[in-house]
Amino acid sequence: MQKNIWRNTLFCLGLCAMAPVMAQAAPSGTLLRTAHSYTVKRGDTLWGIAAHFLKNPWEWPRLWHRNTYIKNPNLIYPGDRVVITRGPGGQPELRVIALHPQMTAEPLPTVARGEVMPFLGNPGVIASKKAYDQLPYLAASASEHIVYAVGDKLYASGLAHAPVGAHYQIVALGPELYRPGRKNAVGYALRDLGSAVVRRNGAHAAMEITNALKEISLGDRLIPATKSVVPHYFPSAPSHPVKAHIIAKMSDYPEIMVGQVVIVDQGREDGLRDGNVLQIERAAETTKNAVTGKTFALPPQKVGSVMLFRVFPTVSYAVITTATRGIQVGDHLASPSPVTASDSSAGNG
Repeated sequence: MQKNIWRNTLFCLGLCAMAPVMAQAAPSGTLLRTAHSYTVKRGDTLWGIAAHFLKNPWEWPRLWHRNTYIKNPNLIYPGDRVVITRGPGGQPELRVIALHPQMTAEPLPTVARGEVMPFLGNPGVIASKKAYDQLPYLAASASEHIVYAVGDKLYASGLAHAPVGAHYQIVALGPELYRPGRKNAVGYALRDLGSAVVRRNGAHAAMEITNALKEISLGDRLIPATKSVVPHYFPSAPSHPVKAHIIAKMSDYPEIMVGQVVIVDQGREDGLRDGNVLQIERAAETTKNAVTGKTFALPPQKVGSVMLFRVFPTVSYAVITTATRGIQVGDHLASPSPVTASDSSAGNG
């Protein structure tokens, strides 16, 4: 691995795609380097540093939790030195040697802010079409435009008592969300079109568009704007076995790639939480036995991984962290597999 790779601005959610070099297979099968140190640089992330030391970055908490003197694992700063060595019994131990001026430096984020920020303030999901139809909406305009842009003035219905200066997100109804094999939808995704501010309230509230991400038209709905704050994610495996599916995508590309956002058909009610990592599996396919000519069932193939970053009661937003091929709606998701001894030895050399 090139020594200067850490000087680049890291796209932290894609670092697992880097080919690791195993110094020595650890008993747990997770450690890439038995004795190594790394000095934290600006642009690094906890996920990226985890990928530097571990084959499975989501097992990072196991190293943190063995070190009770680390009070807050999110507060690592540029200039700190991270060291992993073998402790008693061969267990990996992590130490952070603080060399930073804490009062002037910004702590290291867990993920790159630019990748998930657009979706943190996203309106997410709504329970039904009926609930969507009841939202306030853009009703009229003094102009006859088909689409509207930043600075355009519109009139809204349903904001009679909204305070002047209040900010609203402009949304449109997105795809209906179904769990595979079930007839009842779990809701609809909402597409974030932009934002507007109330200039005058009343029965026909006057609005001004302040941001336009996509085409904005009359009839689009309004919901109170939320402030986008990037939380400190702590990548981890779910606490229980998970079998889920990708049921929608938030881009218009035919296939989904690293860094793009998808919707998963499970959420808080299924025991998932922010930071959970799941592996993506392509459903089992069939081919022909080369000798007998009979149908031959291929096992499911691991084709990538996702990290949940916004968990709702019944669905979750996730970002594609790694992919060996294009990801598709309908791909299966499962708890990440532990690294086996054969996996570790395969990386030697």
